[in-house]
Amino acid sequence: MLKRPFPFVASLVLAAVTLLTPSGSRAATPGAEALMQLLEGADPSLQTYRANVEFSVGLHTFPFLHKTVHGETFFKRPSRMEIVFADLPGFAQSFKNLYVGLGTPSDWEKKFEIDVAQETLPNGKSLPHLVLTPRKADRRLQHVEVFIDPASSLPSRIIWRYRDGMIEMNQDIVQINGHSVIANQHADIRLPGVHAYVVATMGNYAFNVPVDDAVFTKKPAP
Repeated sequence: MLKRPFPFVASLVLAAVTLLTPSGSRAATPGAEALMQLLEGADPSLQTYRANVEFSVGLHTFPFLHKTVHGETFFKRPSRMEIVFADLPGFAQSFKNLYVGLGTPSDWEKKFEIDVAQETLPNGKSLPHLVLTPRKADRRLQHVEVFIDPASSLPSRIIWRYRDGMIEMNQDIVQINGHSVIANQHADIRLPGVHAYVVATMGNYAFNVPVDDAVFTKKPAP
C-alpha cells in the first residue's frame, strides 16, 4: 500500500502532460466553445515535439517516501501523446497506465460533457474556466476543471474532483523557440490514505521532429 502513490502520481502527470497541445474540438455550450477555441488556436505551427521529463514524487505523510524517475514525452498532432519512462521501478510497471485519461481537447467531447463556470478572484474579477463531467456517471471522477492561461491559450491549472478527494495541478508555461510549452508542473494529491505531491520538470524540447507512431500506446478511458 505504501508504494502505490509513486506509480499513481507519475501516471497522473502523464494525463496532465497530454494537455500541452490542443487540437480541433467543439464544446456543448457557447461559453465553453469560446474557451475551446482558445485552446484550438494555440501554436498552430507545432506539429510534433519530444522532451525530457523528470518526476520528483513523494508523500507528505508518514513514511515520507520520495522517488525521482525520468522519462521522455512525445506529441504528434492532432492528439497523440506518450511518456516513455527510462527508469520506472519494477513495482510501478503494472500501474504506469493508471491515470484519469484526460487526453487532448480533441478527445474531450467524446468523454465529457463540457460546460463553463466562473471563479471569483481575490481582486473581484471573474475568471471563466471549463468544467468536464464524465459521460459515464458511475465512475469515481466527478468532474475536471481546466483553467486557461490567456497569454499562451494553454491550461495553467487543472483540478480533478473525485467523490472522495481531489488532485490539483499547476503548470508553468514558458516560450522556447517561439513555442509555448510547459516547463514545470506541481501537483497536490489528496485521496483516501494518500497525501502526495509531484513536481515534474520538462526540458530539452525538440520541435517538429519525426516521431514514430510505434511510440504511442492506447490509453484507457477516464
